[in-house]
Amino acid sequence: MLSSTAARMPRDHKTPLNQKIAKQACITYRVLKSSADVSDSQSELISPVATVRAADLKIAPRKSKPSSGAARLQSPPVTYMHICETEVFSMGVFLLRPSASIPLHDHPDMNGNLRSY
Repeated sequence: MLSSTAARMPRDHKTPLNQKIAKQACITYRVLKSSADVSDSQSELISPVATVRAADLKIAPRKSKPSSGAARLQSPPVTYMHICETEVFSMGVFLLRPSASIPLHDHPDMNGNLRSY
C-alpha cells in the first residue's frame, strides 16, 4: 500500500526493481504452493519490497492541488495501480489520499506482502 496525496500513474510499471520483485514473487509463491519451507524464499522477496520507493513505481505527486472542493470530491479516496499478474501472483499498489483507509478484511487462501509509506 502506498499513501500519496494525489498521484499521476504511468502506463509502464515495469521498472528493473518491479521485475526483480515479480521474478522472486513467482518463485516464492510457487514454493508456497508446494508446502515446502519458504522462509529463505520469503526473505528474498521481502528484501527488495522493503526498498521500493514512489520513484521506483514512477509515481509522482500532482503538481497542483484541486482548486475547488468539488474537484477534490470527484477524485477517489483509494486508487489501485495494477503492475502485473501471473497464474501464481498479482502485484499492484493502492494509492490512498490522506485520511483514507482500506478496511481490515480477509482473503482466504491468499498470502501477500504489504509495504506502507
